[in-house]
Amino acid sequence: MLFPKHCAGCGKGGGYVCEECEIGMWEEEQICPGCGRVSRYGLKHVYCTEKSPLTGVTCLWAYEGIARKLIASGKYKFYYDYLRELTINSCPITVRPEFTQFREFISGRPLMVPVPLHPRRLRERGFNQAKVISLSLGLSFELNTQELLVRVKDTGRQVGRDRGKRLKAMEKAFQISPKSELSIPTNVMLVDDVWTTGATMNECARTLKQGGVKKVWGLVLAR
Repeated sequence: MLFPKHCAGCGKGGGYVCEECEIGMWEEEQICPGCGRVSRYGLKHVYCTEKSPLTGVTCLWAYEGIARKLIASGKYKFYYDYLRELTINSCPITVRPEFTQFREFISGRPLMVPVPLHPRRLRERGFNQAKVISLSLGLSFELNTQELLVRVKDTGRQVGRDRGKRLKAMEKAFQISPKSELSIPTNVMLVDDVWTTGATMNECARTLKQGGVKKVWGLVLAR
């Protein structure tokens, strides 16, 4: 009653995304985590020249229109409840054929691990958007979430950087959390909000595998 929900697109009351604006949410094509080109199930291309520590990556929405507005407002205006709205809408689309390998990976009960923020950025924002997404999807998929990684290098904002600069900034940016070294899982579902070049997720996956994780699958709300 005190804080009713309004559509992030048009302002209509009743929910964060009304039926009219929901039409502007597009499911994204799945890609190879190495080269970024289309891959039906989100698996690495067998003969991909770009190496990636990720077994596969699942992208749920195109980073356009209402989906982009929800994510941007969630991160930068601190309306993190918007992120939960996207996760709720995401679950039904995972029954489609292109998510077959994703569902198979989930059946192995991986641990959900959010991409961490640097402590300084976490203090500024007050929450980690990747953790919000991870906890929400973890409830839907009945998977546990754990902060297995820590960010030890403040890479600053990646917006506006090209792929080369993003990759350079991410080198040795993450470590396995000291609290987790005695309980490294076999499989991890690595969670973030947006896939741009894949630099952040690939570096996180590389750190996880160096720490003893066998398989890492990436999951992002949008690309």
